[in-house]
Amino acid sequence: MVCHWILIVFLIKLLEVDFATGSAINVNKFYEKLIKANLNESVDPCENFYEYACGNWYRNYDGGKAEYIDMPGYMDYKVNQQFKELMAGGNDMKWKTGVYQKAKQLYEGCENVEQLVLNQFLAAVESEVEMEWPIFTLDNEEKWLNASNFDWQRVLAVLRRYGLNGIFLTQNVNVNPRNSSQYFLEISQHYEGSSVLEPDDVENIFINFGMDHNASHSLTKEIIEFETTLSNLSKIVFVNETESRNYADNFQQMHLEELQESIPEIDWMKYSQIVLNTTTTTKPEDLSNLTIQTFAITPKFFSNLKELLEGYSNETIAYYIMLKFMYYINDNLPYGRQRNCVKYIRSYMPVFMNYLYEEQFFKSKRLEVEKILGRMFDNLKKSFESLVKDNHLKLNTQEQNFILKELHHMQLKIGNLPRNCSEEFVEKFYEKLNVNSSDFVQTHLNVLRFMNELHYRNLEAKPTAIADKVYHLDTASLSSSSPVKIFENAILVPHGYLQLPLYDTRLHQLHQYSLLGFIMAHEIIHAYDLFHIIYDHESNYDYLGSKVAHHFTPHLKCYSHSARSDIASENIADVSGLRVAFNYYQTIMADSKDEIAFPFLRLTKEQYFFVNSVQFLCADIYKIAALGLNTTSDLAHDMHDKRVQQNWSKYGEFSLAFNCSPKSKMSPPEESCRIW
Repeated sequence: MVCHWILIVFLIKLLEVDFATGSAINVNKFYEKLIKANLNESVDPCENFYEYACGNWYRNYDGGKAEYIDMPGYMDYKVNQQFKELMAGGNDMKWKTGVYQKAKQLYEGCENVEQLVLNQFLAAVESEVEMEWPIFTLDNEEKWLNASNFDWQRVLAVLRRYGLNGIFLTQNVNVNPRNSSQYFLEISQHYEGSSVLEPDDVENIFINFGMDHNASHSLTKEIIEFETTLSNLSKIVFVNETESRNYADNFQQMHLEELQESIPEIDWMKYSQIVLNTTTTTKPEDLSNLTIQTFAITPKFFSNLKELLEGYSNETIAYYIMLKFMYYINDNLPYGRQRNCVKYIRSYMPVFMNYLYEEQFFKSKRLEVEKILGRMFDNLKKSFESLVKDNHLKLNTQEQNFILKELHHMQLKIGNLPRNCSEEFVEKFYEKLNVNSSDFVQTHLNVLRFMNELHYRNLEAKPTAIADKVYHLDTASLSSSSPVKIFENAILVPHGYLQLPLYDTRLHQLHQYSLLGFIMAHEIIHAYDLFHIIYDHESNYDYLGSKVAHHFTPHLKCYSHSARSDIASENIADVSGLRVAFNYYQTIMADSKDEIAFPFLRLTKEQYFFVNSVQFLCADIYKIAALGLNTTSDLAHDMHDKRVQQNWSKYGEFSLAFNCSPKSKMSPPEESCRIW
């Protein structure tokens, strides 16, 4: 048995090395061997399909040790290794100047830093916030010098430049929901997100700075009380969807001058000057006519906030902001289970890294991949169109046309780069980024500020074709190889998934459509999930989408195991995506002839579809259990095994394919789970 698994690991290594020049026959045979190696045929697929399809995956993919625990992680690991070899070998003249040098220095700075202490980041921004943090005065006999002149609005505006957001107020750059080509500076109220202060963490921070236990305990208690009260004040009340009012009514546009009149508690002119980095000599009229978009601001929130702040000392408020900044910085440092500097650069210099990957690994096969994936995308869209026309939801003609118009306009984007991206474009893109490999603290702040400023470029951006855009996604998505439905009407497929063991243009259609085809179908369905459904083919709000969503209601109880709407949307995309992909898969089964001899691995063609469809979700469930993970870390999915067990069973064709008894765990529920 040991020799068997050594052989499989050897096959994977051979796959990585030799597939670039291998024949189509060899590629398919290797692919089939890898699937066979993952199967655990001792398990009944009708009882635990995930274990059946993926039960031996952890034996075959153990080379990365702590660097990955699942197939998405393995694909990222593989891409990171490709980059790592390029970065390590980057000694020619190209890497000594321009953007190549910046990337190399950022990588080396990350690799060489011995220890990062968060107080270094606090010290680095002191001159900009124009104050000394009170934590640095513990050893002084005098009281905190800024106690009487502390300006929290200025401090938050400065820190917003580096990406800190949601403290007392939230400020983003967002689209006009009624005209997605138009971007506004958007203001909403306090939003703490996931970075809630933990009392033990806060107290330990104070103790590590030298504060005695009694003082740290007392201050921690006060700060946690402050945050709890603030959280209670900032509950957002959304406008509900009705015939007379709708989601878009949560957004209001006004000039900055009007905002100042309606919410006088904040000096919006000063805040906007700092955030937008305009000069202190900017004339008021230059900003007073700036169009601001507000989002779901609860009446009296800012007046209540003012009363709350007046009830606490400036020192306590400064400590609260300091802690939030420390949490934010810590979350964005290149550490996970271990340091990953390539992932860090993929997150913070994504345009360069995507360009590098395109030039080194993808350029030679782009035309062929675009042709094959474009055809697959069109076929999957046709498959979904046939489901819409079958009209299981009993939509009226207007509602059907709303869905189909968005489908017909949906685009596929391969790689997050503009079409025909050049080195000159990348050089210009990063010309204002300053990197110093010997000062990682300042460099990290520079990178955070640069990434944050990219969003403000949208305020002056002109309408651009999807093929010519770069999408400034969250850092987790930028460093991920997984396909994603972006807000605009498009599916983005990064380079990383377009290689073995998940994809190759030489793979048989049955292999392609049952895995990558399902992944793409899943993303197509996201255009009609619980969030995106209210936006039309141009990504503008349309109440028709809400009317379509009302048809979902009788079926949503199938997905009620999760209270989170994002996870419910993912589950809907799984079940409906399976239907879309399987429908088209059935049309090519008859044409496969003898290229794959069925029964293959003792599986029928129908059974094989479902086995292959979960290969990208295979994981080391034992490691996941040891880590206590319930959902994937940076995506709103249930954990892989739970996801497959719950969602694949909801598609009736699965049970038919494996001839599952009505009492088996993978048998479909009695209530209808079908949406499309």
